Amino acid sequence: MWIVWACQQKRVEQTAQPTTTASTIRIATWNLRKFSERQGAGQYPPDLVEIAKIIKAAQFDLIAIQEVQREGQIVEKLRRQLNEPWRHVVSDRTGNNERYAFLYRSDRVDMVDGSAHLVLGAETAVFDRAPFTASFKAGQFDFVLLTVHLSYTDHARRAAEASALAALARKMVDESSEKDLIVLGDFNEQHQRGNLHLFEEQGWTKLNRDATNLGSSEVYDNLLIDRRYTREWTGAAGTWRFDEMDYANDDKQAMEFVSDHRPAWGEFSIVGPDDD
Repeated sequence: MWIVWACQQKRVEQTAQPTTTASTIRIATWNLRKFSERQGAGQYPPDLVEIAKIIKAAQFDLIAIQEVQREGQIVEKLRRQLNEPWRHVVSDRTGNNERYAFLYRSDRVDMVDGSAHLVLGAETAVFDRAPFTASFKAGQFDFVLLTVHLSYTDHARRAAEASALAALARKMVDESSEKDLIVLGDFNEQHQRGNLHLFEEQGWTKLNRDATNLGSSEVYDNLLIDRRYTREWTGAAGTWRFDEMDYANDDKQAMEFVSDHRPAWGEFSIVGPDDD
């Protein structure tokens, strides 16, 4: 029997000062459009200074990045721009020649060595881009991230991927002693063709309710938790509207030099006994 959880989600003004403390961390997901050293006519390389500035202003401690291209060297360059104590891991190549990355502050978050890998097998065969996972610990909070980039143009495939992802997430929680699983990424969730209800019907909670595209019409990107287990969520979540704050709502400039997606984030407590 599923337990229904009800809570009042905190709405956070994007222009307000970040409120993270030593007792919390912010976990984010960000599709950085065609993230590579783009070259050629009409192509601009991403502004790593600006991206690092956004990450620091938003006080993100751990970021799942989608749409990394080529060999992932751009992630290393971003890590160097952020400087110490940042670390990163890049996945193997998956569908559409994309990779994922996890970028994290090593003074606040530890990644379990050898835990990062693409989830391959019969249960993920439907995915064009296989999910990427890793285990982390921050303070007393240990958890697993599972990040995805679901299909955008193929609606039927996206629905099949979402269904397979919900089944995979449930299996990972049920069959592991570590119950704190955070599923996050670019779900390409569209209000007219939504699929995340498949998670909600199983008791999962979507943390972000704010639009993540620059046009403020869709919540493509999100974080999902099962609140029966992951009680560390503080109730704070949202998006970081860099396009409005740093580019005066000039979507073309924001997209060319940063991304056409805003980062989505959730805040978690890292003090007190771990509840699994």
